Amino acid sequence: MRHIVLASHHRYAEGLADTLAFLGCRKKLNVICAYVDEKPLAPMVDELFGAFDPQDEVLILTDILQGSVNQAFAPHMGERVFLVTGATVSLALELCLAGEPLTAESIARSIELARQSICLVNTLDSSAEEGDE
Repeated sequence: MRHIVLASHHRYAEGLADTLAFLGCRKKLNVICAYVDEKPLAPMVDELFGAFDPQDEVLILTDILQGSVNQAFAPHMGERVFLVTGATVSLALELCLAGEPLTAESIARSIELARQSICLVNTLDSSAEEGDE
């Protein structure tokens, strides 16, 4: 079974989950919004992982590399537990809709696709034909 965890400082993960649902992601998303109350982050992470079977696949998407949220999940990384940071809507959607079992290679391909969608629109050639969304 695949578990998807969205985790962030404040409410970014909550908004990302809402946006993914709006765009058609029907997977159950585990959302952790850190520092919105007095509850410490580490027990929230431990409680979440306590509910997962060790044989399950877990995809964790966090907001900031080297941030405290990302660091709280780092000890859980493993063969079936993938920690991806810098989550954007396009990357999260791509990974959430992946049908095959995740691998480091498939995740790296999704990250590269997401990187290609990040650009300064002011510098795009407006004379080139562009398709709809």
